[in-house]
Amino acid sequence: MAAYDDLNVKRIAVISVISILVTAVTVLAVQVLYFAMADIVDTRKVQAASYSRQNTVLSEQSAEISRYGVDPETGNVTVPVEETMKKMVAEAHSHDEA
Repeated sequence: MAAYDDLNVKRIAVISVISILVTAVTVLAVQVLYFAMADIVDTRKVQAASYSRQNTVLSEQSAEISRYGVDPETGNVTVPVEETMKKMVAEAHSHDEA
């Protein structure tokens, strides 16, 4: 026989499980929303970014590099004179020492 002050354990257990599930679903939903919004913000930042200074430096470096290397039409190799002279001096010193 149940008294008026007995606790309904089944109801408490069901409400506890439901509360845990609702909390977990809410946490996951907030996390998904956060990452979706962060992705939108990152996309807008990339679209609005201006890389003019970096592009200028890159084009200068590309122009400098394009002066050296192998010419695909003639097959001639172009190298910086200073570096070639240093290599020749180093090679001459190594032959003199040997």
